[in-house]
Amino acid sequence: MSNVTRIDDVRMSDIQPTKFGIELLADTIAESIKDGHTEPIAVAVKMTALEQLAKEVRERIKEDVQSELSKHPKSKAEILGASVSQMDTIRYDYSHIAEWAELDAKIKELTERKKSIEDEEKKWRRGELPIISATSTFKITLAK
Repeated sequence: MSNVTRIDDVRMSDIQPTKFGIELLADTIAESIKDGHTEPIAVAVKMTALEQLAKEVRERIKEDVQSELSKHPKSKAEILGASVSQMDTIRYDYSHIAEWAELDAKIKELTERKKSIEDEEKKWRRGELPIISATSTFKITLAK
């Protein structure tokens, strides 16, 4: 094998934290698969593991990142060319407004009725129903 980059050889320091850097690395990995140098299913499993790893790490360091951001002006920092800023989400409770509560109840009831009709139709008339779209993909379940 020549100087082909394998997924097993990629380190965090190899990943440029830019959209272009990520696209370049993704192209390199996809090319390696298309050229037969890398097993596509193994890469899909490893990518799923990386997605879950990223999600876990992000959740575990959230407080540390927020603490560090609080030290920066306007809770915004420029790191490795990326902009990182504090983001606040506020949700309001409208349930005390009679009209809103009435509409919300109707929406829930109608949604349940709609789902019931869909389930019955799929159960008894699946082959007769018009198809809007159909896609095929794959599912990966990692070992515990």
